[in-house]
Amino acid sequence: MISCFDDIDKPVSAIGSIKLNFDLTRRVSKITKNEQIDLLIGFITSANIIATVAAKLNHIPCLISERNNPKSNAIPKFWLILRKLVYPLANHLIVQTKNVKRFYEPIGKSLDISILPNPLSSELSLLRNESVTRENIILSVGRLNDDKQHYKLINAFNTLKPEGWKVIIIGAGPKKTTLIELIKSYHLEDKIEILSHIKDIHNYYNKASLFVFTSRSEGFPNALLEAMHFSLPCISTDCDYGPSDLINDGVNGFLVPVDDQNLLTSKISQLISDENLRTQFSEKARETSEHYTSKKVTAQWGAIITRHIK
Repeated sequence: MISCFDDIDKPVSAIGSIKLNFDLTRRVSKITKNEQIDLLIGFITSANIIATVAAKLNHIPCLISERNNPKSNAIPKFWLILRKLVYPLANHLIVQTKNVKRFYEPIGKSLDISILPNPLSSELSLLRNESVTRENIILSVGRLNDDKQHYKLINAFNTLKPEGWKVIIIGAGPKKTTLIELIKSYHLEDKIEILSHIKDIHNYYNKASLFVFTSRSEGFPNALLEAMHFSLPCISTDCDYGPSDLINDGVNGFLVPVDDQNLLTSKISQLISDENLRTQFSEKARETSEHYTSKKVTAQWGAIITRHIK
């Protein structure tokens, strides 16, 4: 492995940042030439741009891959401008969902774009245990921040107060205290539990009976895919990007609009009261997840790489 970051100081200004990335591009180009590299692959916006320019300077193909929400406010405007200018020069763009593909199609009309999702974790995929007795647990997994909107699940559970059920939210983040205070305000401390830094998360996937995913936005919903692999009937917000790639509403789970608290509550109630529907969604969810194994996704990557190597 060759590092391009040795002896590079962190920039303290916009001009410094431009200089840094110019230096990085020059270094990548030099290494590409010296090592006689046949193909460059970039991941995320800044690396994609650097890799594409370096590849063009060396007259070799470049594959780029977007892993994040393309509408994210976290992407500096400088990179957004370069993205429009440079991406069409790449040979192939790999994205994770169909709606992200639609987003990039106007940017690179002559650019090949393929959808290759995140694969299931190889380790986690081996830990499904269908002999475990399911408990009346509604599970949610995700970072405790504004985008994950865990408060929507807490609000729904407070409205329903289903007898014999509880909620477990697994995650860590800046909204933990706020969520705990909300739980206390509803006097649901004995019904809703927040767990952080859990190593044996597969145990919770195996014993829960329902998974609820309330995100406002996603790059790719890994936790939702994991839940489906563990045969959990799922309810998800229909956010950008990813849930609609995994869930066919009413067939292998439910999709609800991001801001529809009432419908989310209603769908949770429906699945709690309908065990047959939970079983149907469980079986279909597991079938869906089989398309996302490491073996299948790796083979797709291999096919694209092979196509572009001279």
